[in-house]
Amino acid sequence: MKKTLITGGSGLIGTHLKDVMPNATYVSSKDFDLRKPDEVDKMISRYQPKTLIHLAARVGGILDNINYPVDYFEENILMNTNILKKCHEHNVKNLLAILSTCIYPDKVEKYPMNEKELFNGPPTHTNFSYAFSKRSMAVHIDA
Repeated sequence: MKKTLITGGSGLIGTHLKDVMPNATYVSSKDFDLRKPDEVDKMISRYQPKTLIHLAARVGGILDNINYPVDYFEENILMNTNILKKCHEHNVKNLLAILSTCIYPDKVEKYPMNEKELFNGPPTHTNFSYAFSKRSMAVHIDA
């Protein structure tokens, strides 16, 4: 049994993380559908991780974000909620969830921005739904 489980293992960060953490278990959307609670339950039951690193998300280009805002918001909210809930239910000791730089406000008064400014305005309209799904995950983790 490996102690670290990483979702989004075939994505940009997951692919490169394999160089740094070769002994972790990596899963992708071909392995489990994280939008479904029973799939997340099955995944965590199978691997029994001590640490789960959540990288998985529905991602795409700006045009796709603009054309399918409901899909981006709903699918990412479902994945995030299922991961957080099942980690809690299975007593996963450590959870690390990656957000995104696009969650920050589109307009700020000074740079560089910091975490305290996260909710000081809406994100850019081109990534609005994706950004708010990631902001919501930050709130969910804090809760």
